[in-house]
Amino acid sequence: MRDIAYLTTARLVLRPLYHDDAEAIVAGVGNYDVAKWLAVVPFPYDHGDAEAFLTSSAAEPRRAWAICDADGLCGVISAQDELGYWLARPVWGRGYGREAAEAARDAAFADPTRKQLSVSHMVGNHRSERLIRSLGFRPVGTTRRRFRALGQDADTALYEMTRADWRRLRRTEQQGRATT
Repeated sequence: MRDIAYLTTARLVLRPLYHDDAEAIVAGVGNYDVAKWLAVVPFPYDHGDAEAFLTSSAAEPRRAWAICDADGLCGVISAQDELGYWLARPVWGRGYGREAAEAARDAAFADPTRKQLSVSHMVGNHRSERLIRSLGFRPVGTTRRRFRALGQDADTALYEMTRADWRRLRRTEQQGRATT
């Protein structure tokens, strides 16, 4: 994938992360309802954690996008080897996850060298499970993963999408739009 570019959807802008995003990131992922579903995020999540994340993102410019609605940053998404995302609690249920994840998935596969993209969720995170399945990812198994906010290991469902899967999905989506 090339360096992070701006992506726009019907209601969102996915843009590079900036150091001034720290406060919004702490407000979003610092909520236990968000953090508990994320393997690598500690809880409590503080300004130092956000600064460390932003510094590592700046060192690796392809790493992540800020998900922004009309009110500002409301989440973060990445699509390197694995699609990963979180949305702030106040915007849950608005369809932003699907909108942002479709854009990130398609941007990942715009790289002609990409062969596959994986994604995972903690078993029991039904919102993420529905989102991942709706994006066309195939389940490939489960594993145990440490969830820092929980302080314990949990079962994690694993999914993948190959380039061939993505091409079939895109053809189906385009045919669906052509008939409406």
